[in-house]
Amino acid sequence: MTALLAFDDSATAAEGFGWFLLATGLVILPVLLISLYMVKTGRMDSLFSNRRHQRHRVYVVGLFFDVLTIWILNLLNAPTILIAGLVAGLASVVCLAFINLWWKISVHSSTMAAFVTLLFVLFGWWAAFSLILLPAIWWARLNLAQHTLWQVAAGSALSTVILLVTFSQYGVIQF
Repeated sequence: MTALLAFDDSATAAEGFGWFLLATGLVILPVLLISLYMVKTGRMDSLFSNRRHQRHRVYVVGLFFDVLTIWILNLLNAPTILIAGLVAGLASVVCLAFINLWWKISVHSSTMAAFVTLLFVLFGWWAAFSLILLPAIWWARLNLAQHTLWQVAAGSALSTVILLVTFSQYGVIQF
């Protein structure tokens, strides 16, 4: 998703690649490294299947680096769609972290729904093929007994609404 956002409104491919490296290096890489460390030290069961209470530290780290990245990208006048995407991600993480205190909402479904929604924003109905990804991720999470149907549905709905509202507020899309 970061690559699509970084390249979408950049003047050149090199500029888009620079925004991609910066955003990825500041948001995704630290969270991945800390998650790997937590798995290795037994603080998390795995990267993809863990108990609800094991997610709290990852959420806090993700929030910190997302806010830092948004601040830096604003200072550097990054493309609006990239900043809007990170703000939508931040809002999603805040909501998911809060909900996760009581209920194990599906972050996988949330992320996939955001990706599919982003494809529709960028490519219109040409992105219709990507809809098959949603039942696939739902099936996987249900088949692995990691979530209930309500948890995957709620995760998908939450990120879709957040992305659309955020993009609307930033003027990326209009209703």
